[in-house]
Amino acid sequence: MPLDPLPLKPNTVEAPIITGHGSQLAKLTISLTELISRETELLKDRKPRDAQKLHGEKSRLMAEYRETLNRVRVNEHTLGPKGSNERTYLKDLTDTFREVLRDHARVVLRLKSVSEGLIRSVGEEVAKRNRPVVGYGKNAAAQPAPRGRPTSLALNQVI
Repeated sequence: MPLDPLPLKPNTVEAPIITGHGSQLAKLTISLTELISRETELLKDRKPRDAQKLHGEKSRLMAEYRETLNRVRVNEHTLGPKGSNERTYLKDLTDTFREVLRDHARVVLRLKSVSEGLIRSVGEEVAKRNRPVVGYGKNAAAQPAPRGRPTSLALNQVI
Protein backbone atom coordinates (compact mmCIF):
# COMPACT_ATOMS: atom_id res chain seq x y z
CA MET A 1 0.00 0.00 0.00
CA PRO A 2 1.52 3.37 -0.96
CA LEU A 3 2.18 5.68 1.98
CA ASP A 4 3.15 9.18 1.09
CA PRO A 5 1.40 12.12 2.71
CA LEU A 6 4.77 13.84 3.18
CA PRO A 7 6.21 15.64 0.17
CA LEU A 8 9.31 13.84 -0.96
CA LYS A 9 12.37 15.45 -2.44
CA PRO A 10 12.41 15.67 -6.25
CA ASN A 11 15.03 12.91 -6.67
CA THR A 12 13.15 10.27 -4.65
CA VAL A 13 11.03 7.40 -5.83
CA GLU A 14 7.32 7.08 -5.22
CA ALA A 15 6.15 5.19 -2.18
CA PRO A 16 6.55 1.47 -2.82
CA ILE A 17 4.33 -1.22 -1.40
CA ILE A 18 5.69 -2.02 2.05
CA THR A 19 4.28 -4.72 4.29
CA GLY A 20 4.73 -5.80 7.88
CA HIS A 21 6.87 -3.87 10.32
CA GLY A 22 8.28 -1.69 7.54
CA SER A 23 4.79 -0.38 6.79
CA GLN A 24 4.20 0.33 10.48
CA LEU A 25 7.57 2.10 10.71
CA ALA A 26 6.73 4.28 7.70
CA LYS A 27 3.34 5.24 9.18
CA LEU A 28 4.88 6.07 12.56
CA THR A 29 7.66 8.11 10.97
CA ILE A 30 5.12 10.13 8.99
CA SER A 31 2.92 10.65 12.08
CA LEU A 32 5.86 11.71 14.25
CA THR A 33 7.18 14.06 11.57
CA GLU A 34 3.80 15.78 11.29
CA LEU A 35 3.30 15.94 15.07
CA ILE A 36 6.75 17.38 15.79
CA SER A 37 6.36 19.87 12.93
CA ARG A 38 3.06 21.01 14.43
CA GLU A 39 4.67 21.32 17.89
CA THR A 40 7.57 23.32 16.45
CA GLU A 41 5.16 25.72 14.75
CA LEU A 42 3.24 26.19 18.00
CA LEU A 43 6.49 26.98 19.82
CA LYS A 44 7.51 29.43 17.11
CA ASP A 45 4.10 31.10 17.43
CA ARG A 46 4.71 31.39 21.20
CA LYS A 47 1.93 29.02 22.20
CA PRO A 48 3.71 26.68 24.64
CA ARG A 49 0.51 25.56 26.37
CA ASP A 50 -0.91 24.30 23.09
CA ALA A 51 2.40 22.58 22.31
CA GLN A 52 2.38 20.94 25.74
CA LYS A 53 -0.92 19.25 24.90
CA LEU A 54 0.89 17.24 22.21
CA HIS A 55 3.43 15.70 24.62
CA GLY A 56 1.30 12.69 25.56
CA GLU A 57 0.70 11.71 21.95
CA LYS A 58 4.34 12.33 21.09
CA SER A 59 5.54 10.10 23.95
CA ARG A 60 3.18 7.32 22.90
CA LEU A 61 4.27 7.52 19.26
CA MET A 62 7.96 7.61 20.22
CA ALA A 63 7.62 4.46 22.33
CA GLU A 64 5.77 2.69 19.52
CA TYR A 65 8.38 3.94 17.01
CA ARG A 66 11.23 2.56 19.13
CA GLU A 67 9.57 -0.86 19.41
CA THR A 68 8.78 -1.02 15.68
CA LEU A 69 12.31 0.08 14.75
CA ASN A 70 13.73 -2.73 16.90
CA ARG A 71 11.42 -5.24 15.15
CA VAL A 72 12.50 -3.97 11.74
CA ARG A 73 16.17 -4.30 12.73
CA VAL A 74 15.62 -7.90 13.81
CA ASN A 75 13.70 -8.74 10.62
CA GLU A 76 15.47 -6.42 8.21
CA HIS A 77 15.43 -9.05 5.45
CA THR A 78 11.70 -8.29 4.97
CA LEU A 79 12.65 -4.90 3.45
CA GLY A 80 14.38 -6.60 0.54
CA PRO A 81 17.99 -6.29 -0.58
CA LYS A 82 20.16 -3.28 0.18
CA GLY A 83 19.30 -0.41 -2.15
CA SER A 84 15.73 -1.63 -2.73
CA ASN A 85 12.88 0.83 -3.26
CA GLU A 86 11.48 0.02 0.19
CA ARG A 87 14.76 0.82 1.91
CA THR A 88 15.24 3.99 -0.14
CA TYR A 89 11.73 5.15 0.70
CA LEU A 90 12.23 4.51 4.44
CA LYS A 91 15.58 6.28 4.30
CA ASP A 92 13.98 9.34 2.68
CA LEU A 93 11.24 9.38 5.34
CA THR A 94 13.85 9.07 8.07
CA ASP A 95 15.96 11.89 6.58
CA THR A 96 12.91 14.16 6.54
CA PHE A 97 12.15 13.14 10.14
CA ARG A 98 15.72 13.97 11.21
CA GLU A 99 15.52 17.42 9.60
CA VAL A 100 12.28 18.12 11.47
CA LEU A 101 13.89 16.93 14.72
CA ARG A 102 16.92 19.20 14.18
CA ASP A 103 14.66 22.20 13.59
CA HIS A 104 12.63 21.31 16.68
CA ALA A 105 15.78 20.98 18.81
CA ARG A 106 16.99 24.41 17.64
CA VAL A 107 13.69 26.02 18.60
CA VAL A 108 13.57 24.31 22.00
CA LEU A 109 17.18 25.24 22.82
CA ARG A 110 16.58 28.85 21.78
CA LEU A 111 13.49 29.08 23.98
CA LYS A 112 15.37 27.45 26.86
CA SER A 113 18.24 29.92 26.67
CA VAL A 114 15.82 32.87 26.50
CA SER A 115 13.92 31.59 29.55
CA GLU A 116 17.12 31.00 31.52
CA GLY A 117 18.34 34.49 30.61
CA LEU A 118 15.09 36.05 31.82
CA ILE A 119 15.21 34.16 35.10
CA ARG A 120 18.86 35.07 35.62
CA SER A 121 18.30 38.77 34.91
CA VAL A 122 15.26 38.93 37.21
CA GLY A 123 17.28 37.23 39.96
CA GLU A 124 20.17 39.67 39.51
CA GLU A 125 17.81 42.66 39.59
CA VAL A 126 16.12 41.41 42.78
CA ALA A 127 19.49 40.83 44.41
CA LYS A 128 20.68 44.29 43.36
CA ARG A 129 17.60 46.00 44.79
CA ASN A 130 17.79 44.07 48.06
CA ARG A 131 21.51 44.59 48.53
CA PRO A 132 22.04 46.46 51.78
CA VAL A 133 23.68 49.85 51.61
CA VAL A 134 27.08 49.81 53.24
CA GLY A 135 27.92 53.12 54.89
CA TYR A 136 30.04 54.57 57.61
CA GLY A 137 29.01 55.05 61.21
CA LYS A 138 29.59 57.93 63.62
CA ASN A 139 33.21 56.96 64.26
CA ALA A 140 34.07 56.57 60.51
CA ALA A 141 34.05 52.76 60.71
CA ALA A 142 32.16 50.73 58.11
CA GLN A 143 28.83 49.62 59.46
CA PRO A 144 28.04 45.95 59.31
CA ALA A 145 25.31 45.24 56.79
CA PRO A 146 21.95 44.48 58.38
CA ARG A 147 20.39 41.13 57.56
CA GLY A 148 18.68 41.59 54.23
CA ARG A 149 15.51 40.05 52.99
CA PRO A 150 15.79 36.78 51.12
CA THR A 151 16.25 37.11 47.36
CA SER A 152 15.43 34.80 44.49
CA LEU A 153 17.80 31.98 43.75
CA ALA A 154 19.31 31.81 40.28
CA LEU A 155 21.36 28.75 39.46
CA ASN A 156 24.08 29.00 36.89
CA GLN A 157 23.85 25.39 35.77
CA VAL A 158 22.69 23.71 32.58
CA ILE A 159 20.20 20.95 33.22
